[in-house]
Amino acid sequence: MIFDLYWRVLGLPLSRIKGGLTDRVPFSVVELSLWMGVAACLVWGLSFAFPRGWMGRRGVRAAALLLGPVFLVALSLGQGAFPLSIAPTGLREPLPQRLRTLTGDAPLDSATFAAWARAREARLRGYFDTTVTGDQNWKAFEALPETTALRVCDASLDSVLAALRLPPGRTVRAFKDMGPWTTAMGMLYGGPAFHDPFFSEIGIISYRNYPVSHFWRLMAACHETAHAKGFTREMDAEILTQLALLRIGRGTAGKGGDPRFTALADIQFLQKTGTKITWPDSLVAEARRARAARARVEAARPALAWVRSLMRRAGLQNSGGKYGERRAAEPWNPHHPFFATIHAIAQEQP
Repeated sequence: MIFDLYWRVLGLPLSRIKGGLTDRVPFSVVELSLWMGVAACLVWGLSFAFPRGWMGRRGVRAAALLLGPVFLVALSLGQGAFPLSIAPTGLREPLPQRLRTLTGDAPLDSATFAAWARAREARLRGYFDTTVTGDQNWKAFEALPETTALRVCDASLDSVLAALRLPPGRTVRAFKDMGPWTTAMGMLYGGPAFHDPFFSEIGIISYRNYPVSHFWRLMAACHETAHAKGFTREMDAEILTQLALLRIGRGTAGKGGDPRFTALADIQFLQKTGTKITWPDSLVAEARRARAARARVEAARPALAWVRSLMRRAGLQNSGGKYGERRAAEPWNPHHPFFATIHAIAQEQP
């Protein structure tokens, strides 16, 4: 494919160079660039109000235009997160469509799907069943560091891409805390984690600014790593995340699996089903604690909550459909891009 040639010759080398640099910088390059871009926009605007001062000089005005409006437009168009994006990785063929060449287009009937979901629900509840294991599994799960999840997911994603005969991606070594600008943008849009294709940087909102369950942050680390491998679409990243988590949980030749990642894969899967799930008590309790903490944080930011409600009513917020989530009332799609793809791959992979 044309995109595969582009990715191997130009896209991947650039991604590796940029990612290798940004991963080693201790601060968010995206956050700093946004501050610089806004400052340049201010200088450019003021240059017309004060044409006789230093800001009115031709060179200063041209530099401010390039570093301000032009750069911010280029940065936004390079994200691949909205229909008008021109991010090069957005030209990649959608993963469910690409994988049909390996799996065919066999439909997933609703009865098989329902049984599959019930089996994974039972497995998840069994893992966290305190009457069998006490609280040792829960403690081990909560002790799993986000940096460890990122590292092992990065290696697992490499294996998944190789098994699916897909082009490789860069090695991901770190993620950054989102700063004030990216935090506000993420909370308004409904995307409290990001991968920036322009700089090849990963950011996840800090717990202090956005309290969420530990499992969400673990999944976010793996999901954004999948983006960093060159897959801009949310559905693609979610499919790769599910496959990577299952592979870690299963283990490879000569190396045992880690059941914590199987549990994480089951949580990700079950959240999307659109069916009533009886969650383990430990997960429910943690989610309630995070929700209460998040409500306290958001109560201190009434302006942000007001703008977000306006965006939600205007339909400008992030959509769960891009991630493969089903609504409870949604008719079953036998060719569902997330579930049907994962099921087909599961039949192909050992």
